[in-house]
This record gives sequence, structure tokens and C-alpha cells, in this order.
Amino acid sequence: MATIVEARSVYKKFRGATVLRGVSLRVGEGEVVGLVGPNGAGKTTLLRVLLGILRRDGGEVWLAGRDPWRDPRARERVGVVFERPSLPSSVPLINVLERAARIKGVSPREARRVIREAGLAGHEWKPFRALSAGLKQRAAIAHALLGDPQVLVADEPTSNLDPVERARILDFLSVLNRDRGITILVSSHVLPEVVRVASKLIVLVGGRVKDAGTPEEVLGGLRLARVRAGDPDGLARFLEEMGFKVSLEGVSVLVESPVQGDLFEALAEASRRGLQVYNVDFVEPGLMEELSSGG
Repeated sequence: MATIVEARSVYKKFRGATVLRGVSLRVGEGEVVGLVGPNGAGKTTLLRVLLGILRRDGGEVWLAGRDPWRDPRARERVGVVFERPSLPSSVPLINVLERAARIKGVSPREARRVIREAGLAGHEWKPFRALSAGLKQRAAIAHALLGDPQVLVADEPTSNLDPVERARILDFLSVLNRDRGITILVSSHVLPEVVRVASKLIVLVGGRVKDAGTPEEVLGGLRLARVRAGDPDGLARFLEEMGFKVSLEGVSVLVESPVQGDLFEALAEASRRGLQVYNVDFVEPGLMEELSSGG
């Protein structure tokens, strides 16, 4: 499997504080990689360094075989979705995407294709400001898909969305990977959601890569999960019905001896049913610090 994104011992400082501390990672062509970690871990900074938006203070970065800071051509086939999407607010979406297509050097007809692909048919003549939060995120993904990207980088793409729309966005990313072969690097603080779509996890804590591998490799030895939820009583009842041994701890639900795949599937189903899951803290052996809802 060819490597399409790579970082080697990357350092980044802000105002004298070191945010990234020797980060090394690889993303293979065709993978869906989840970048997870607690609030302040450096996820957004790392993504911006990988894209060449921020200048690194040390180490090497390669994107599609080029250094993105020195060679803008590295980003030619990379689509980017930021946590808070922002497109021209008063212009009809179709016009925004047609203009973006021209800037990217592709036919304006591509705008209608990505509108259909992103599930925005019927909303194309609405201005961006008139769209719901979920539709705004879909519009941002449609914008990123112009020019047939080889890689899609999504920073917290489900942030501030309701559970149903979060599931739909993640399903859409899975379809893009499965049907189009697009390599996807997605960051999130909601671990069950990432595990639902990712073939590989990169765990970032304190600006360092704590662990990396398949979800089974990274999470297989854990025995106790603390799940913070909007309705802990409702989530506890749901998990008990699914066969898990649970107990309540304030606004959290403790799940004992979870089988990881089964737990993540159960939490994803809970989200689809409207039970909000804010974060998951795997208590043993202490792999993850608590994942903050702040991202």
C-alpha cells in the first residue's frame, strides 16, 4: 500500500509552547484513518501542518509525494473540510460551487454532480446561511469534492450536529472511501464514531502519538469504559438491554469488560436513536485521557 500522507518527527510551537512533539505517522492510499485525542492534544494543528497551512518547526511532511509547505501542488488533489465550514453566506450554493469549480480548473457542471453526491439536491438555490448545520457540513464536503480529490481531510466533521446527521455524515465518508477509493483522514473527539468508519486509529495525546494501529490493536486490551452521555439513565437502560453490565457514575455510564467492537456498534446505534454520546474514556490500561466534547 503506497503512503500518501507522512509525517516524520514533526514539531510545532506557538508562542514558545510546544504543541507537536516529534509526531510521526503514515496514511496509506485508500485507508480511512481516525485521528483521535483529548482536548488540546494538537489534532487541528497537526492537520494544518500536514496540509502545509502551518509551517512546522522541525521534521518532515510529505503529502502525495511533495512537501506541502514548499510545494503547493501537493494540495492539488486534496479536499479539506474544516470543523466550522464557511462559504459565501448570501450566494446560492450552486453559484458558489460553480465558481469554485472554475477556480479549481474543472467544469462548472461538476457543481451539480457534487450537489447530488452530497445529498443536497433541492437545496442548491439556497444561500449557505439558510442551510441547517448538517446541510452546511454537506455543502463543505461537496466543495471539497470538486476536482476529484485523492485525499479528503476532515477536521471534526460531525461537530455540533445532531446524532442522526452525525451518522449520515460518517456514512457518507464511508461511501466515498468504498465507492470512490478516496483516502480519508478524519479527526474527532467522539471515539465510537471514528471507530465506526476507520480502518486505522492514530491516538494523539499531549502533542505525541500515543498509539497507532487498527481499532482492535489499539483498543483490544481495554476492560472498562466510561461513557459520558446526555441522558445517562437512558443510555444505561439501552446498554443493559444490549447485554452489557453497566453502572451509573454521575453523568457517565461505566461499562465493564466491554468487547470493543460490540460496544462501539451499540453506541453508534444509541446515537442513531437520539441518545447523545459525548465522549468515551477507556479507564484501563489508561490509553486515552478523557475525550473532551470541545475537540
